[in-house]
Amino acid sequence: MNKQTVEVLLDNCDSDDRVRQAAAIIDLVDAGVYEAVPKIIKLLNSSEVVIRSNAVYALGYLGIEEVETVGPALMPLLKDLEELVRSETVEALGELGYTPAVAPIENILRNDPSALVRASAAETLGYLEGPESIATLEISLLDKDEDRAVRSYAAYSIGLLGTPQLLPKLENYLKLELPLSVKAELLGAKYWLGAKEDLDRLLSLLENADELLATIILNILTDLKEREPVANLANDAPDLERVLSSIALRFPLMRQHAESILE
Repeated sequence: MNKQTVEVLLDNCDSDDRVRQAAAIIDLVDAGVYEAVPKIIKLLNSSEVVIRSNAVYALGYLGIEEVETVGPALMPLLKDLEELVRSETVEALGELGYTPAVAPIENILRNDPSALVRASAAETLGYLEGPESIATLEISLLDKDEDRAVRSYAAYSIGLLGTPQLLPKLENYLKLELPLSVKAELLGAKYWLGAKEDLDRLLSLLENADELLATIILNILTDLKEREPVANLANDAPDLERVLSSIALRFPLMRQHAESILE
């Protein structure tokens, strides 16, 4: 993007035209214009929900070089009246790795009225790499009244934050009456923590899954494949190709996704 275009976008951030303003924020992210951060921080005070949410989203990416400035600027928006803004703020703080947000996000996980925001909190705690969050995540995981997406993200993050010493406890959780999507995430978490045999158990779930659960499990397998250090899924589960081929036949729209896991 040339300098003149960047200047136009920066000027549009100051515009009274909310449509131009919102579009400019996203264009600045797409172009990686890090110098836009001061202007975008000012937009966190906008009266328009779309402007605040776009600004928060943008700072999650462009603010990576100014975390000590951007992090504190974002924190007040964890209490924004709009759930979309709160959700975006939680995720942006995770993208920035802003660890002072851990305790407030733990509080959000247990107390925010929005399942969308709680789900964002459960996922983000895994990225903030604070093992002290495991206890809070376990509470959400085991809460029968909690939204299943929140419980699933809690299981996912426990897998990121935990150690092999946690495996016996996670195995006990699998014996409880949990939604299958949550069990799938727990199996993925256990596999990542060293229980290689749980990949076969995950594939057994996949073999009998409906379309929604199959999508969830394919996403889990894709995530495991893309992590570092790289997991050798095919070596740990000899039936992987057979099960994925079966899924591709049962759900043709998932064929490309299933095949990509084998690549």
